[in-house]
Amino acid sequence: MKKLILLVCLMMVSVLGYSQKAEDLYQEALARLQAKEYREAIDKLDLAITINPKYQDAYLQRGFAKKALLQYQSSLNDFTKVIELNPSFTDAYYERSSLYMQMGKETEALQDLHKVNQLDSTHVHAYVDKGNIYRTKGDGKSAIHEYERAIKVNPKHEVAYLRLALYHYNIEQYAKALHELKKLLAINPKHAGAYSLKGEIELTQKKYKEALADLNKSIEIDNTVGSTYTFRGIAHLYLAQKKLACEDWKKAQELGDIECEEYLEKHCK
Repeated sequence: MKKLILLVCLMMVSVLGYSQKAEDLYQEALARLQAKEYREAIDKLDLAITINPKYQDAYLQRGFAKKALLQYQSSLNDFTKVIELNPSFTDAYYERSSLYMQMGKETEALQDLHKVNQLDSTHVHAYVDKGNIYRTKGDGKSAIHEYERAIKVNPKHEVAYLRLALYHYNIEQYAKALHELKKLLAINPKHAGAYSLKGEIELTQKKYKEALADLNKSIEIDNTVGSTYTFRGIAHLYLAQKKLACEDWKKAQELGDIECEEYLEKHCK
Protein backbone atom coordinates (compact mmCIF):
# COMPACT_ATOMS: atom_id res chain seq x y z
CA MET A 1 0.00 0.00 0.00
CA LYS A 2 2.84 2.37 0.90
CA LYS A 3 4.54 1.62 -2.44
CA LEU A 4 1.33 2.45 -4.30
CA ILE A 5 0.98 5.76 -2.46
CA LEU A 6 4.62 6.59 -3.22
CA LEU A 7 4.13 5.78 -6.91
CA VAL A 8 1.05 8.01 -7.10
CA CYS A 9 2.93 10.85 -5.41
CA LEU A 10 5.83 10.51 -7.83
CA MET A 11 3.44 10.58 -10.79
CA MET A 12 1.77 13.73 -9.44
CA VAL A 13 5.13 15.43 -8.98
CA SER A 14 6.09 14.45 -12.52
CA VAL A 15 2.84 15.83 -13.98
CA LEU A 16 3.17 19.05 -12.00
CA GLY A 17 6.77 19.35 -13.14
CA TYR A 18 5.83 18.97 -16.79
CA SER A 19 2.96 21.45 -16.36
CA GLN A 20 5.31 24.01 -14.86
CA LYS A 21 7.82 23.40 -17.65
CA ALA A 22 5.12 24.04 -20.25
CA GLU A 23 4.13 27.26 -18.45
CA ASP A 24 7.77 28.40 -18.30
CA LEU A 25 8.15 27.81 -22.04
CA TYR A 26 4.89 29.69 -22.67
CA GLN A 27 6.10 32.71 -20.71
CA GLU A 28 9.41 32.66 -22.58
CA ALA A 29 7.45 32.56 -25.85
CA LEU A 30 5.38 35.59 -24.83
CA ALA A 31 8.60 37.52 -24.26
CA ARG A 32 9.81 36.49 -27.72
CA LEU A 33 6.51 37.59 -29.25
CA GLN A 34 6.79 40.95 -27.51
CA ALA A 35 10.21 41.35 -29.12
CA LYS A 36 8.75 40.24 -32.51
CA GLU A 37 11.05 37.22 -32.52
CA TYR A 38 8.36 35.04 -34.03
CA ARG A 39 10.37 31.99 -35.06
CA GLU A 40 11.96 31.74 -31.62
CA ALA A 41 8.51 32.10 -30.04
CA ILE A 42 7.17 29.28 -32.19
CA ASP A 43 10.03 27.01 -31.09
CA LYS A 44 9.13 27.61 -27.44
CA LEU A 45 5.42 27.09 -28.07
CA ASP A 46 6.09 23.87 -30.00
CA LEU A 47 7.81 22.47 -26.93
CA ALA A 48 5.05 23.68 -24.59
CA ILE A 49 2.43 21.97 -26.77
CA THR A 50 4.48 18.78 -26.92
CA ILE A 51 4.44 18.70 -23.13
CA ASN A 52 0.77 19.69 -22.91
CA PRO A 53 -1.18 18.92 -26.12
CA LYS A 54 -4.27 20.66 -24.69
CA TYR A 55 -2.57 23.98 -23.93
CA GLN A 56 -5.10 26.26 -25.69
CA ASP A 57 -3.29 29.54 -24.97
CA ALA A 58 -0.11 28.12 -26.50
CA TYR A 59 -1.97 27.23 -29.71
CA LEU A 60 -3.50 30.73 -29.77
CA GLN A 61 -0.16 32.50 -29.42
CA ARG A 62 1.46 30.19 -31.94
CA GLY A 63 -1.32 31.12 -34.33
CA PHE A 64 -0.44 34.81 -33.82
CA ALA A 65 3.25 34.12 -34.47
CA LYS A 66 2.58 32.14 -37.64
CA LYS A 67 0.17 34.81 -38.86
CA ALA A 68 2.92 37.42 -38.44
CA LEU A 69 5.18 35.20 -40.58
CA LEU A 70 2.41 34.94 -43.22
CA GLN A 71 2.06 31.21 -42.57
CA TYR A 72 -1.68 31.53 -42.99
CA GLN A 73 -2.80 27.92 -43.30
CA SER A 74 -0.69 26.78 -40.37
CA SER A 75 -1.94 29.73 -38.32
CA LEU A 76 -5.50 28.83 -39.26
CA ASN A 77 -4.92 25.29 -38.02
CA ASP A 78 -3.80 26.61 -34.63
CA PHE A 79 -6.83 28.89 -34.19
CA THR A 80 -9.09 26.00 -35.21
CA LYS A 81 -7.40 23.75 -32.65
CA VAL A 82 -8.14 26.31 -29.93
CA ILE A 83 -11.82 26.25 -30.91
CA GLU A 84 -11.82 22.45 -30.82
CA LEU A 85 -10.40 22.55 -27.30
CA ASN A 86 -12.73 25.33 -26.17
CA PRO A 87 -15.78 26.00 -28.40
CA SER A 88 -16.68 29.07 -26.30
CA PHE A 89 -13.32 30.84 -26.70
CA THR A 90 -14.44 34.13 -28.28
CA ASP A 91 -10.95 35.41 -29.06
CA ALA A 92 -10.15 32.33 -31.12
CA TYR A 93 -13.16 32.87 -33.39
CA TYR A 94 -12.32 36.56 -33.74
CA GLU A 95 -8.67 35.94 -34.60
CA ARG A 96 -9.64 33.24 -37.07
CA SER A 97 -12.12 35.63 -38.71
CA SER A 98 -9.35 38.21 -39.08
CA LEU A 99 -7.15 35.60 -40.72
CA TYR A 100 -9.95 34.51 -43.04
CA MET A 101 -10.35 38.15 -44.14
CA GLN A 102 -6.64 38.36 -44.94
CA MET A 103 -6.99 35.16 -46.97
CA GLY A 104 -9.94 36.63 -48.89
CA LYS A 105 -12.41 34.14 -47.38
CA GLU A 106 -15.16 36.57 -46.46
CA THR A 107 -17.93 33.96 -46.07
CA GLU A 108 -15.92 32.03 -43.48
CA ALA A 109 -14.95 35.28 -41.75
CA LEU A 110 -18.61 36.31 -41.45
CA GLN A 111 -19.51 32.95 -39.94
CA ASP A 112 -16.86 33.36 -37.25
CA LEU A 113 -17.86 36.97 -36.57
CA HIS A 114 -21.48 35.95 -36.12
CA LYS A 115 -20.28 33.32 -33.66
CA VAL A 116 -18.30 35.98 -31.78
CA ASN A 117 -21.42 38.08 -31.30
CA GLN A 118 -23.45 35.04 -30.30
CA LEU A 119 -20.93 34.42 -27.54
CA ASP A 120 -20.42 38.11 -26.72
CA SER A 121 -23.11 40.58 -27.78
CA THR A 122 -20.90 43.49 -26.65
CA HIS A 123 -17.97 42.70 -28.99
CA VAL A 124 -18.01 45.95 -31.00
CA HIS A 125 -15.04 45.05 -33.22
CA ALA A 126 -16.91 42.03 -34.55
CA TYR A 127 -19.88 44.25 -35.53
CA VAL A 128 -17.57 46.72 -37.28
CA ASP A 129 -15.73 43.95 -39.13
CA LYS A 130 -19.03 42.48 -40.28
CA GLY A 131 -20.06 45.92 -41.48
CA ASN A 132 -16.83 46.22 -43.46
CA ILE A 133 -17.38 42.87 -45.14
CA TYR A 134 -20.98 43.69 -46.04
CA ARG A 135 -19.83 47.07 -47.39
CA THR A 136 -17.31 45.42 -49.74
CA LYS A 137 -20.00 42.99 -50.85
CA GLY A 138 -22.29 45.90 -51.74
CA ASP A 139 -24.83 45.04 -49.04
CA GLY A 140 -25.26 48.53 -47.67
CA LYS A 141 -28.33 47.75 -45.56
CA SER A 142 -26.50 45.02 -43.64
CA ALA A 143 -23.37 47.16 -43.33
CA ILE A 144 -25.29 50.04 -41.76
CA HIS A 145 -27.08 47.62 -39.45
CA GLU A 146 -23.78 46.24 -38.12
CA TYR A 147 -22.18 49.67 -37.66
CA GLU A 148 -25.26 50.87 -35.79
CA ARG A 149 -25.16 47.79 -33.56
CA ALA A 150 -21.55 48.66 -32.70
CA ILE A 151 -22.60 52.21 -31.80
CA LYS A 152 -25.49 50.90 -29.70
CA VAL A 153 -23.01 48.87 -27.66
CA ASN A 154 -20.52 51.74 -27.48
CA PRO A 155 -21.96 55.18 -28.38
CA LYS A 156 -18.41 56.57 -28.48
CA HIS A 157 -16.95 54.02 -30.87
CA GLU A 158 -15.17 56.34 -33.32
CA VAL A 159 -14.41 53.73 -35.99
CA ALA A 160 -18.08 52.85 -36.42
CA TYR A 161 -19.04 56.49 -37.03
CA LEU A 162 -16.19 56.92 -39.52
CA ARG A 163 -17.16 53.74 -41.39
CA LEU A 164 -20.76 54.90 -41.58
CA ALA A 165 -19.60 58.26 -42.91
CA LEU A 166 -17.36 56.58 -45.51
CA TYR A 167 -20.20 54.34 -46.64
CA HIS A 168 -22.55 57.29 -47.17
CA TYR A 169 -19.77 59.26 -48.86
CA ASN A 170 -19.03 56.46 -51.32
CA ILE A 171 -22.65 56.35 -52.47
CA GLU A 172 -22.81 60.17 -52.59
CA GLN A 173 -25.13 60.58 -49.61
CA TYR A 174 -23.13 63.58 -48.48
CA ALA A 175 -25.61 64.98 -45.95
CA LYS A 176 -25.73 61.65 -44.10
CA ALA A 177 -21.95 61.36 -44.22
CA LEU A 178 -21.56 64.83 -42.74
CA HIS A 179 -24.11 63.99 -40.06
CA GLU A 180 -22.01 61.00 -38.92
CA LEU A 181 -18.83 63.08 -39.02
CA LYS A 182 -20.46 65.74 -36.87
CA LYS A 183 -21.24 63.09 -34.24
CA LEU A 184 -17.69 61.72 -34.49
CA LEU A 185 -16.13 65.16 -34.00
CA ALA A 186 -18.36 65.76 -31.00
CA ILE A 187 -16.79 62.66 -29.44
CA ASN A 188 -13.24 63.45 -30.60
CA PRO A 189 -12.61 67.05 -31.74
CA LYS A 190 -9.08 66.05 -32.78
CA HIS A 191 -9.94 63.26 -35.21
CA ALA A 192 -7.77 64.03 -38.25
CA GLY A 193 -9.55 61.51 -40.48
CA ALA A 194 -12.93 63.07 -39.79
CA TYR A 195 -11.73 66.56 -40.78
CA SER A 196 -10.06 65.14 -43.88
CA LEU A 197 -13.20 63.35 -45.06
CA LYS A 198 -15.30 66.41 -44.24
CA GLY A 199 -12.97 68.46 -46.41
CA GLU A 200 -13.27 65.95 -49.28
CA ILE A 201 -17.05 66.17 -49.13
CA GLU A 202 -16.96 69.96 -49.13
CA LEU A 203 -14.75 69.87 -52.23
CA THR A 204 -17.42 67.86 -54.06
CA GLN A 205 -19.94 70.51 -53.00
CA LYS A 206 -17.64 73.30 -54.25
CA LYS A 207 -17.35 74.72 -50.75
CA TYR A 208 -13.66 75.43 -51.18
CA LYS A 209 -13.11 77.75 -48.21
CA GLU A 210 -14.84 75.36 -45.84
CA ALA A 211 -12.87 72.46 -47.33
CA LEU A 212 -9.58 74.33 -46.88
CA ALA A 213 -10.38 75.08 -43.24
CA ASP A 214 -11.17 71.44 -42.47
CA LEU A 215 -8.16 70.10 -44.37
CA ASN A 216 -5.95 72.57 -42.49
CA LYS A 217 -7.31 71.19 -39.22
CA SER A 218 -6.64 67.64 -40.33
CA ILE A 219 -3.02 68.44 -41.20
CA GLU A 220 -2.52 70.33 -37.93
CA ILE A 221 -3.49 67.14 -36.10
CA ASP A 222 -1.67 64.67 -38.37
CA ASN A 223 0.76 65.90 -41.03
CA THR A 224 1.77 62.43 -42.26
CA VAL A 225 -1.16 61.60 -44.58
CA GLY A 226 -0.36 62.33 -48.22
CA SER A 227 -3.94 62.26 -49.51
CA THR A 228 -4.92 65.12 -47.20
CA TYR A 229 -2.27 67.33 -48.84
CA THR A 230 -3.57 66.29 -52.26
CA PHE A 231 -7.08 67.41 -51.38
CA ARG A 232 -5.84 70.60 -49.79
CA GLY A 233 -3.92 71.31 -52.96
CA ILE A 234 -7.18 71.04 -54.91
CA ALA A 235 -8.82 73.50 -52.52
CA HIS A 236 -5.91 75.91 -52.97
CA LEU A 237 -6.15 75.58 -56.75
CA TYR A 238 -9.85 76.50 -56.82
CA LEU A 239 -9.12 79.43 -54.52
CA ALA A 240 -6.55 80.73 -57.05
CA GLN A 241 -3.58 79.81 -54.82
CA LYS A 242 -1.63 77.81 -57.35
CA LYS A 243 1.74 78.12 -55.63
CA LEU A 244 0.34 76.73 -52.39
CA ALA A 245 -1.43 74.00 -54.36
CA CYS A 246 1.84 72.86 -55.94
CA GLU A 247 3.57 72.89 -52.58
CA ASP A 248 0.86 70.64 -51.18
CA TRP A 249 1.06 68.21 -54.10
CA LYS A 250 4.83 67.98 -53.78
CA LYS A 251 4.42 67.20 -50.10
CA ALA A 252 1.79 64.59 -50.95
CA GLN A 253 4.22 62.99 -53.38
CA GLU A 254 6.92 62.87 -50.70
CA LEU A 255 4.44 61.06 -48.45
CA GLY A 256 3.70 58.48 -51.13
CA ASP A 257 0.30 59.57 -52.41
CA ILE A 258 0.10 58.78 -56.15
CA GLU A 259 -3.15 60.69 -56.74
CA CYS A 260 -1.24 63.98 -56.62
CA GLU A 261 0.90 63.15 -59.63
CA GLU A 262 -1.65 64.10 -62.28
CA TYR A 263 -2.07 67.50 -60.60
CA LEU A 264 1.69 68.05 -60.48
CA GLU A 265 1.98 67.14 -64.13
CA LYS A 266 -0.88 69.36 -65.21
CA HIS A 267 -0.37 72.43 -63.02
CA CYS A 268 3.15 72.50 -61.63
CA LYS A 269 5.67 71.96 -64.45
